[in-house]
Amino acid sequence: MEWLDNQINESLDILIESETLIGMELRAMLKNFKEEKKIVGYTFGKLCILHYEAFTDCLNEDIYKVAAAIELLILSYDIIDDLQDKDADYSWSNTPELSLNIAIAMLVMASKNIRETSFRHRGLAVETLEKYALLSINGQQLDLLNGCCEEQSYLQMIEQKSGSLTGMSCLIGEALAKGIVSTQVEEYGKYIGIIQQIKNDIQSLKTWGRKNDLLNKKYSLPIIYLLSKENNVSKSVRNYYNGDIVTILDNNAIEKELTAGGAIRYAMSIKNIYKHKALSDLESVALSNASKEYLKKLMK
Repeated sequence: MEWLDNQINESLDILIESETLIGMELRAMLKNFKEEKKIVGYTFGKLCILHYEAFTDCLNEDIYKVAAAIELLILSYDIIDDLQDKDADYSWSNTPELSLNIAIAMLVMASKNIRETSFRHRGLAVETLEKYALLSINGQQLDLLNGCCEEQSYLQMIEQKSGSLTGMSCLIGEALAKGIVSTQVEEYGKYIGIIQQIKNDIQSLKTWGRKNDLLNKKYSLPIIYLLSKENNVSKSVRNYYNGDIVTILDNNAIEKELTAGGAIRYAMSIKNIYKHKALSDLESVALSNASKEYLKKLMK
């Protein structure tokens, strides 16, 4: 899949260079931000390409432009999310006001560039992008409000925030090839995003620093489980979340409770439920074996 990353990266460079409505300063910052993020790869763009290729008999080279446009949208969301959380080390955190302008520009460029492609069904692709982009923003709003402190409400929130973006990427590829979208692709697309978010939530708790969700009084599945228990560690965490200024957190005891107490296992079991659902839907979709293997890796 490395060649797809290279192709998307090249298309991103072309999109940025060819946009005549942005100035030199904005273009330079956009380039720098893209370079910072390219090391993690272009998963969302690849999801789009793989689903387009699966349902078409004739490859339109504009698909790489669409994949690049999707990655512009994803990068804009990453920037906005980092600026809101104030816990990132990327360069855009050093100039929040200017970086916000870059993010807004990328949002507009994403739909603009899809609309300018030669695809017959580009209108449906833009409609799909706008629908799921708004759902993701709503999920992000719920996350910032930090009120999803129960399993059901939390899963609904991450389905919107994270699942919408992976689902969108798969569906845009299908839409461009077929002119319609399917429930199965939508479902396993969303499940992949949910799985990735749960994995990130678990990873957050492994480092006792400024990105740690518990220290930031944020909710995630392991924390929701921990708070539901009746023991001294859970009580101290509840007091901390409730604003008790005299609460002293014992990070060793908390880390032990998260692992030995079942919180991490609980989150993993929820992740595996979504993995099972995703695999079930995936079996009914006519993707190549290589594409299915790539999707399965995202579910691990």
